[in-house]
Amino acid sequence: MALTAPRYVCLSDLHLGAAYSTLTYADAAGRPDPARPSETQIAFGRALSALLGAMEGPPPTLILLGDVLDMGLSPMGDVAAAFRAFVQTVMQDDGRPLFAPRVLYVPGNHDHHLWRIAQDQHYLDALAQGRIGDDLIEHTALFEPALEEPGASRIASSMLTQLMRGCAGLADARVEIAYPNLGLLDPARRRCVVLHHGHYIDPMYRVMTILNAQAPGRSAGRNPARVTVSDLESQNGAWVDFMWSDLGSSGVTGAGAGKLYEVMRDAAASHDFTQRLAALLVSKLDSSLGMSGSLDVFQGVTLRQLVLGALDATLGRGAESQRDGYAQVMSTDDTADLRWFLSGPVKLELEQAGLDASALELSFVFGHSHKPFEDELPVAGFDRPVGVFNTGGWVMDQPTMASAQGASAMFIGEALDIAALRLFNDPVNGSITPVHARGVGGFRDRDNPMLAALSAAVERTRPAWDAFSRNAQQATESRATLLLDEFFDASVAVVTARAAMTAGKARA
Repeated sequence: MALTAPRYVCLSDLHLGAAYSTLTYADAAGRPDPARPSETQIAFGRALSALLGAMEGPPPTLILLGDVLDMGLSPMGDVAAAFRAFVQTVMQDDGRPLFAPRVLYVPGNHDHHLWRIAQDQHYLDALAQGRIGDDLIEHTALFEPALEEPGASRIASSMLTQLMRGCAGLADARVEIAYPNLGLLDPARRRCVVLHHGHYIDPMYRVMTILNAQAPGRSAGRNPARVTVSDLESQNGAWVDFMWSDLGSSGVTGAGAGKLYEVMRDAAASHDFTQRLAALLVSKLDSSLGMSGSLDVFQGVTLRQLVLGALDATLGRGAESQRDGYAQVMSTDDTADLRWFLSGPVKLELEQAGLDASALELSFVFGHSHKPFEDELPVAGFDRPVGVFNTGGWVMDQPTMASAQGASAMFIGEALDIAALRLFNDPVNGSITPVHARGVGGFRDRDNPMLAALSAAVERTRPAWDAFSRNAQQATESRATLLLDEFFDASVAVVTARAAMTAGKARA
């Protein structure tokens, strides 16, 4: 039986350049070398090459769905070297390209800086044509330019394009930016796939919209059904860029941000941190501007309460966000946030593109949470349940094995049928689930040619995927062990220091 190749392959949350990515090489002591691919990355490249080689059709287009580069915690040189290694290891097979020359890149929170670069490039291109725009572009067109207004072309990522073209056989490569959403539409305009990294589903990353809605006299964001993608980016983009995408190249400040990241992943530690930071900020305001913490700001809310509330709603929520609920893929609140995003910003953007959103057969692909899943979700404003697919992630950044964590790749067919290639979940009790294809489990699976083709192709290339699984299990288990050792080493040092301090005070 002929197995038809996908039209698109989607990967997300690789976190290239970061020490905690399972795709980054690290020695036995955990010291990373971002320019060198890990054994897991090498095994994945071999298995993916075998899989696509077993399928018939032109090379698919690769979609990179955010947090592919970890610019939030890694210097530019590290992420650039890591991306070059990824191109050579996963996007090529001995110099033979596995994908179409054009790559579509949808930035996330950790590589949001790529969108900032794209905005600047778009403005410079306009200046070169003699046009002075009022401001930077707020977002790209949802669909290909032919389906949108004239002139709404994709913006090339000069950095990533040059990195790809530096590899043999990729002289005509081009990486194009779509942000914050990328839409795929069938010719009949009835079936649609929308892809978004997922950060604006998480309240942590749209906190400015939430705060705006609470402030007296502010109307922005009060009606959640009318919040657009432009609103989300204009209100929260700077916050996302500062906290999660720029610090990797900030020297000592960036290193401190790494420690802060570790603190904020623990609920108790993050609460203690926000309390201390709020007290420090109020003290600074008092000493420099004479603004007392008891100052009534509005409606009986004091300055101290306002500062603490803002920090708690932003930094303090870090340990309670979608990323850090390891027991389940989606909580009740997470599901409500996902429904809000689909029925609000996504539906509005579809309607702005001239589509009847309610009549569409919509699928939605996102990542960010590092917990892969496939499901159908009833959403207000859509007649049919929305097919929802999460790509998971490739990191081990805490010493906890949880079956909800893992990674998938999305295979999207010519008719926009989607099948998830479940690559791994964290090994539990020393066992890792073999690589396999998955659908949403509903009626769509019965008539999903992409799911059938992917399932058959995986079985034809099973030895390569079994080798990948062994490497993925070893990588996650060894990284978790290193993190646990680091935690206990640090804990022992703290206890020893406190004991010595106590003894010193007693002698005094």
